[in-house]
Amino acid sequence: MKRFLIYIIFSLFGASAFSQQLPLYSQYLENNYILNPGVAGSEKNFSTLKLSVHKQWIGIQESPSTQYVSLHHLLGNDMMGVGGMIFHDTFGPIRMIGVQSTYAYHLKVNNKLTVSFGMNAIFMQYILRISQDDFYGYEPILTRERTSFTVPDASFGAYAYSKNYWGGISIMHVLQSKMKITGTWMDDSNKMVRHYFVMGCYRFAFPGQYHLEIEPSILMKFTETTPLQTDVNIKLHINKRFYAGLSVRGGDSFVTMFGFTFEDYFFGMAYDWTFSDLAAHTSGSQELVFGWNLGIKTRKGTAFY
Repeated sequence: MKRFLIYIIFSLFGASAFSQQLPLYSQYLENNYILNPGVAGSEKNFSTLKLSVHKQWIGIQESPSTQYVSLHHLLGNDMMGVGGMIFHDTFGPIRMIGVQSTYAYHLKVNNKLTVSFGMNAIFMQYILRISQDDFYGYEPILTRERTSFTVPDASFGAYAYSKNYWGGISIMHVLQSKMKITGTWMDDSNKMVRHYFVMGCYRFAFPGQYHLEIEPSILMKFTETTPLQTDVNIKLHINKRFYAGLSVRGGDSFVTMFGFTFEDYFFGMAYDWTFSDLAAHTSGSQELVFGWNLGIKTRKGTAFY
């Protein structure tokens, strides 16, 4: 199992790797700010604080684990949004700690539709604790058991939102920074790869049953070196306080999720049921999200949620 894990970790630093160059999230619908900086400030009634814990591939030793805390806020002029996030990701002997700051500009198209454009400035520190023996059979790239390096990054996003629908496009790893290990730059095949995300969602009420709302959505993601991957999601909302949903992640897993709000607080849980080749090694993945809507009773405006 250790060799199996090391093989996956080693492929992380190649351009052919896709999902694990970025942390994998199941509850991104509850905080799409983590995928698109244009979202910062879009919840105009309040500032949104979210905390998340995601454990991937339960049953595999030292499998990926991700945590983050994020906050974004619309400034008093209702035109500029700011935000920030601290995130932590571990995968076997690899640890990544990152911080990002966000600026977004919101342009009101009409009484119903607003379009925003956002940018993240990101810094990530990678810490590796891997002995050369773990890479037996591979080209020697590590000369000591612990090394660390810092990677700058940036992301851009455009986001359109209204009361009943939203959509956006974003680009991550814009700088395509090379991975620097033991004082030398690795070749171009070992660098951060640009990731592209396209998202869309629409929420509507059942005729005559306005306490019930259904929310279909889609997420398409791809890189310059990998094919398109699509998530198809559907959620049922009850009295705007409870929800349950399903998601299918193409070629990988399907996700069950539920959540509820209580006054200014939110809780959500998701479980990924793996049907890829990894199903022989893991029972799935789990994610918890906690939220706090700050200032919901004092700000004025119209929010999607």
